[in-house]
Amino acid sequence: MSSVRLCLLGLVWASVATAGQVPTEPDAMFDAFCAVCHGEDGRGQVENPAIDSEPMDFTDCAVATPEPDGDWDLVITRGGIAAGLSSEMPSYGDALTGEQIQALIGYIRGFCAEPGWPIGTLNFPRPIFTEKAFPENEFLLLPEFSSGADGVTELALQVIYERRLGRRGHVEVRFPFESVSAAGERRSGLSDVKLAGKYVVNTDRAMTRITTVGLEVSLPTGDEDDGLGHGTAVFEPYLAFGTTLGDLYLQTQLKVESPARDPVSGAEFGYNVYVGFDVSEFLTTWTVGLELNGEGRDLAVTPQLRKGLTRTGAIAVAGGVQIPLTNRDVRRARWVGYFLWEYLDPVFAVKN
Repeated sequence: MSSVRLCLLGLVWASVATAGQVPTEPDAMFDAFCAVCHGEDGRGQVENPAIDSEPMDFTDCAVATPEPDGDWDLVITRGGIAAGLSSEMPSYGDALTGEQIQALIGYIRGFCAEPGWPIGTLNFPRPIFTEKAFPENEFLLLPEFSSGADGVTELALQVIYERRLGRRGHVEVRFPFESVSAAGERRSGLSDVKLAGKYVVNTDRAMTRITTVGLEVSLPTGDEDDGLGHGTAVFEPYLAFGTTLGDLYLQTQLKVESPARDPVSGAEFGYNVYVGFDVSEFLTTWTVGLELNGEGRDLAVTPQLRKGLTRTGAIAVAGGVQIPLTNRDVRRARWVGYFLWEYLDPVFAVKN
């Protein structure tokens, strides 16, 4: 997630509390505690800066909206250091109630005056297979490994670059590399490159549900004779949906794979369903998840774990095993996972 630099100076709070004039309304709280750094207009530009760090411009929707409310709550409650941000942001968990913090977050959200930006509260942790509905700026490595009793060993690595476009758009490119060993012979190389895009078509007013439509196109760049490609373009339109059920994340994807050479009879329906939850509120938390993966007549289940590696949340890893539930005589379990880097976010904690 991008950095959350809410600046509520402890000195300001102390002086206000001592005077017995603790504000309770969101606008008054912002004026008393935040405006000294972010300005009354939320732009982060003040005549005499009170801190060395550069405050967030809350009016910049591209910067201010991708954060989940939980990340903002964490920083206000426990201070900037809890999320790898500036120590100049003190903790306020003992000073403000949970309701006051949520009201303040809602008020700060209002500085983004452009409609149509999905709020980061809908930016749920990424599953291994299920396509996220939220648009992202990420670089990923997705390794896979399987080995069967028939002597066939498969290795694969997908290199993915994702880029957000505007308020609701997202484009990506995937470079899949595969290596298959069978009958004492190994064949390796680039498989079919994928180009993809998606667009958020709906978010509810309460910001608890998000729906996205997308399209992936596989280009016939792999060698079909070596088993590294389809030999034809494949179109994969899909619908992705995300929501919360209490403390659980629910993410689903419905898709159709249609090869260009036989778009009707060769089409296959697929789906992914993911349920997961965070162990703690910190960005370094473990996320425990379970996916159901279906394609045609094949069905599998993928238990998995995700771990944030940096306090800023910019880098995370996930791992799991995809276990086939059907056609087990020909399908093998696969070890799967990913390395994720949100490349527009700071990787290391701010020190000041």
